[in-house]
Amino acid sequence: MKSFSKWGCAVVALALLAGAVVAADSVSAGKVKSVNADNKTFVMTDAANKDFTFKIGDSLVINRGGKESKSDLKAGDPISVCYEPGVLTWTAHYILIQDGTGKNSKLVRGNVKSYDADTKQLAVTADNAKTLLFPIGDAAVRLNMKDSKIGDVRIGDHALLIVDMVGDKATLRSVMVDRK
Repeated sequence: MKSFSKWGCAVVALALLAGAVVAADSVSAGKVKSVNADNKTFVMTDAANKDFTFKIGDSLVINRGGKESKSDLKAGDPISVCYEPGVLTWTAHYILIQDGTGKNSKLVRGNVKSYDADTKQLAVTADNAKTLLFPIGDAAVRLNMKDSKIGDVRIGDHALLIVDMVGDKATLRSVMVDRK
């Protein structure tokens, strides 16, 4: 009985640690299959034709054509979604609808590595550990969803970027930092 108790505690501890590791935001893309407003969920089908169910978070922001709202998601929308992958549910925090002016846009999640004020370039270490370099240009900057400036962003901040892709050229449209 004692060894079962020790194993049970070890399993619970591992599950808690795994939950903490999984808690970092991720980004995925696909097409909205269905939206269930009553359950506050939606189903997205990815490029491999696999369905994923997301919980709609209380602070969800939906970006359609550069305009943000809380409830503009429809079946058939091509999306890029930033979400928190939990053990049992995935909670969506930001959805970029990829149509109209956002057709060639995507979400990129990463950590701010540096900002060179002379060249006005932002370096971000993406989730795949690659360093991406973007000219800041006219990109909007927000800190905790409030308008800000690039000087308020710190090295190491977790950032969600909206990037417009034209061929293999990336243009930074928005930098969003959530700092607790």
